[in-house]
Amino acid sequence: MSVTESSYVALRAVRGHGTGAWWAAARASRDVPPPVAGLLHGRTRVELNATEAEAVLAWAATVDGWAGSDPKPLLPHPEPDA
Repeated sequence: MSVTESSYVALRAVRGHGTGAWWAAARASRDVPPPVAGLLHGRTRVELNATEAEAVLAWAATVDGWAGSDPKPLLPHPEPDA
């Protein structure tokens, strides 16, 4: 997954119907990255550099519930390259 060149990527928490299973699994995970931990503790957005964002999104995709989440629990801006 590649993130568009930018000085930062904002990851926003998406909560509600369709994302709950992922958030529960992320909360139970032992290796939560610090940016996601911030979101788990109430932040609605974190800013990362592109490399950090790619790592967080790669981790997020390994957590149970990601594949079936609609919408995805983490919304990056700018959007990753397709």
